[in-house]
Amino acid sequence: MKFATFFVFIIAALHGEILETAHFKDLSQHASSSTLIVLDIDDTLLVPTQTLGTDVWFLYQLDKNSSAPDPLDKTLAQWEAIRHLTEMKIVEEGSDKIVSELQSKSIRVMGLTTQGIALATRTVKQLLSHNIDLSKTAPNKEDHYFLNGHGVLYRNGILFTGGSPKGPALAKLLDRLGYRPEKIVFINDKKSHLLDVAKTMETIGIPFTGLRYSYSDARVASFRPEIAEIQFHHSNFSKILTDEEAIALLESHESP
Repeated sequence: MKFATFFVFIIAALHGEILETAHFKDLSQHASSSTLIVLDIDDTLLVPTQTLGTDVWFLYQLDKNSSAPDPLDKTLAQWEAIRHLTEMKIVEEGSDKIVSELQSKSIRVMGLTTQGIALATRTVKQLLSHNIDLSKTAPNKEDHYFLNGHGVLYRNGILFTGGSPKGPALAKLLDRLGYRPEKIVFINDKKSHLLDVAKTMETIGIPFTGLRYSYSDARVASFRPEIAEIQFHHSNFSKILTDEEAIALLESHESP
């Protein structure tokens, strides 16, 4: 038991503090005037209103495309096309108000996503449609573009890394802005992204707390690929089938 405790302590020391949280409101406990709050977008702030186009669908589709010459590029192209068409909803009701409350206290808040540049304008509009404006107290108001293995864009308070690791991209942006927060708090549904940012912040000496946001875990665990398949093959540019419509169509196909 002592060895296990020591091991956890060593991991925390090397990669910052990573905590599990089931509710977005818990973010407020870690915010202060000297803290930079960093928000993941997909499955943390917003999620498509249907199964098609969600993060869990992306992983499913990536596996389906495994025989393609470049599975990742093909899947990204399909995902981006869907994300341009789909409506989005807030992952957890009230998250928009939490963001606004933090901003009202002049706390620095920004977004960080692996989405590519092609989705930047669309994502900003989708967030604004839910009263989330991440430019209000972001570290900088201007657009910044730089190469970090991929083209990386900072716009309206959101850093779009284009599929490149979040940690190095965030560190490079902070360096370009000449901004060094006393601490970074990052909320994300994927622990791998938290570990990546934690490792980078440890390298450059900025204290870090990662919040592994588990609110979407139940929805992800209940993913039904057959619903996504119906939506993928029976939707069009003017309408993506809802889950309810896809289930009804699926059941009609299964009826004798």
